[in-house]
Amino acid sequence: MQSRPASLAALVGVVLIGMTGFGIFLPIFPFLALEVGASPTAATIAMGAYSFGQLISSPFWGRLSDRVGRKSILVVGLIGSIASYLWIARAGSVEELGAARLFGGLMAGNVGAAFAAAADLADDKTRARNMGLLGAAVGVGFIAGPALGALLVGAEESRASFAFVCQISAALAGLAALAALFLFRESLPREVRRKQGEARVSRMALLSARPALTRFIIVMFLIIAAQAMMETVFGLWADAELDWGASEVGWTLACLGFGAALLQGGAAGRMARVMGERTTLLIGLAFFAAGFGGMGVARDAPALIAALTALVIGIGLVTPALNSLIAEQASEHERGAVMGLSQSASALGRVAGPLVSGPLFDLFVPGAPFIAASLLILAALFVTLGEPAKEALVVRD
Repeated sequence: MQSRPASLAALVGVVLIGMTGFGIFLPIFPFLALEVGASPTAATIAMGAYSFGQLISSPFWGRLSDRVGRKSILVVGLIGSIASYLWIARAGSVEELGAARLFGGLMAGNVGAAFAAAADLADDKTRARNMGLLGAAVGVGFIAGPALGALLVGAEESRASFAFVCQISAALAGLAALAALFLFRESLPREVRRKQGEARVSRMALLSARPALTRFIIVMFLIIAAQAMMETVFGLWADAELDWGASEVGWTLACLGFGAALLQGGAAGRMARVMGERTTLLIGLAFFAAGFGGMGVARDAPALIAALTALVIGIGLVTPALNSLIAEQASEHERGAVMGLSQSASALGRVAGPLVSGPLFDLFVPGAPFIAASLLILAALFVTLGEPAKEALVVRD
C-alpha cells in the first residue's frame, strides 16, 4: 500500500495542475465575454453558470465518491473540465459561454472528492495541515495560472488569443486527469465505503442533527459568495478604475494566490494547532472583511495593494481552518457526502455572488460589489462567533 504522505503528495499534485489550468482561464473570461458582446451583468451571470451546475451536481458526486471511491470522481471531473474549456474556446455568444460554463459545473465532482480524500488521509492532528496543503495547491495554481495566462494572452488581446488560453487550460486539465489516473492511490478503503443500498441521511437531516456543521456550512456560503463577487467584477473594476487589461489582472491574481499559498502551506496549519481552528477562522475573517472594504474605496494601485494584502491573510487563514472544521463533522464513511454538502454551499455562493455583483457594478459605483462582499464576511464572522467551541466535536460511528 502506498504511504499516506505519498498519497497526499500525489493528490496535491493533481489539484495543483488542475487549478493552474483553471487559474489561466479565470482572468480572461470577463474580457472574452465583452469580446462577444456581453454586458457586465451578462458576463457575471455567464461566469456564475459554472457554480449553478456545481450546486446541482456536488451532492451527487459527493455521495458517489463515498460508494465508489475518490479516484474515479477526480478523473471524471477533470475530463469534464477539458470539454468545457474547449467549448468555451469556440463559443460565439454569451449564451454559449454560459452553457459551456454550466456543463463544466455539472461535471465538477473533483473538488469535493479531493477535499474528502485529504480528510481520508488525515487524523485529528493532521486534518488542518492536509486541508492547508490542498488549499496551498489551489493557491499556487492561482499563482502560476493567472501569471501564465497573462503571458499567453500577450500584449495584443484578441478573440484568438483568448481561445488559445482556453486550449492551454484544457491541456492542463488533461494532464491532471492523467496524474490522478496513474499517480494517485485510492484513499477510501473498500471496507468503509457506503454500499449502494445502504440507508443514508438526507442533507436536511444531516444539518438539523449537527448544528455546528450547519453554522460552518452557512459561513462557507457567505465567504464564497463574497469571493465570487470580487472575482467576477475585479477585471471590470480594474478596467474602469485603473485602465488595466487582462494581463495586469492576471498578474494581480497571481500575486494574490502566491500570498495565500504561503500561508495555507505552512503558517495557517501551525496557527490552527496553537490557537485552535475556530480562533484561526475568526482572525482570518476579520482580515477578509478589511481587505474587501479596502478594495471598495481603493482608487489607485497603492491602495489596492494594501487591501489585497489584508485579503491574502484572510484567504490564507480562513480556507484551511473552515475546511478542517467541516471535515471534523463527518465520520469516515460519509466524508464525501459532507464535503459534497460543503461544495454545494460553495457553489450556491458562486451562483449568488455574480447575480448580485454585476447589477451592483452597473447601477452604483464600481467598488460597490467589494463593499457588499465585506458586509457578507462580517456576517460570516458573527455566525462563527455564535458557534461555541465545545459544539465542534468530531463525529464518530
